[in-house]
Amino acid sequence: MLQQLGVIPSMAPKDYSNVFFMPLTPGLNMVSLPLEPRTPYTARTFAETLFATTVIKLDENRQRFVGFTLDAPDDGFQIEGGKGYIVNVLRGGMAAFVGAAWTRPPMPAAPAVQTDGAWAFVVSGRILECEKALFASLSSLPRKLPFAVTVRNTRTNAVATDVVREGYFAAAFADLNRKSVVQEGDRLEIQVQDQSGEIASETLSYTVTVESIRQAFLPITIKNVGVPRQSLLLQNYPNPFNPETWIPYQLREPAEVVIRIYTANGQLVRTLSLGQRSAGFYLGRTKAAYWDGHNNAGEKVASGIYFYQIKAGDFSSTRRMLVLK
Repeated sequence: MLQQLGVIPSMAPKDYSNVFFMPLTPGLNMVSLPLEPRTPYTARTFAETLFATTVIKLDENRQRFVGFTLDAPDDGFQIEGGKGYIVNVLRGGMAAFVGAAWTRPPMPAAPAVQTDGAWAFVVSGRILECEKALFASLSSLPRKLPFAVTVRNTRTNAVATDVVREGYFAAAFADLNRKSVVQEGDRLEIQVQDQSGEIASETLSYTVTVESIRQAFLPITIKNVGVPRQSLLLQNYPNPFNPETWIPYQLREPAEVVIRIYTANGQLVRTLSLGQRSAGFYLGRTKAAYWDGHNNAGEKVASGIYFYQIKAGDFSSTRRMLVLK
């Protein structure tokens, strides 16, 4: 009776000789495993079987998309029955699957929908080791590097993230309603954050091209993580402010850091002695210099224009701020 209903009893030996041909259209496809393979698929073997440039899944626990490209250092995530996956193929055709019938019906593949929109897209790449000492220090943190990559589409403000593993990342955008997530000419901003969420790289900018849309992924390389290319004093925030503000900066080399605040006529108002600082980015509120709006005598300063100057080794720079009460 169970066999008549198309359900195989769990105790029956599985027949892995079944063959299923799946049609794939050029571009993005939503697919699921039609048969149970003798050897489970990984994202890598799945991509190789389908000649796919990228594979994307939905992480149901974290409610975000996870991408995989063939330049990953590992085999990626497991391909499970009963779940859907987004794959991108450059050429259409029939993909052959060999395996046993599922003991429970697999999720049917979504019907092919012709669309010119890129409804799934991956930004993947590697972080080059900028300093051996920096990455050597990560060896004490097993299983996961303390970096994450964030990609923001400046046109839509959509954000994709991924945790760096073995120097590799794959941040995935996708829309299951098949609405476009990127288009030609979109500018993508990429940043790296450390384990505390602080910025650990300069902001990189890339433009989406026709070819990257055809491939459904944009390969990039990120350099100088943890150590900027140059020392900079950045604009304080908020500005104008009352009563407090943060002064971000970045250091190319370790140095003793002092920030001095002056009135518009050059009178010294406050000295912030920050001590010895390692090379790196001091941008977020937990790392940037903090000024509470008081002078060296502990008195609140008046409204007006002030100048702040950083001195760090041979590096010196000055910017303007505004106290507004």
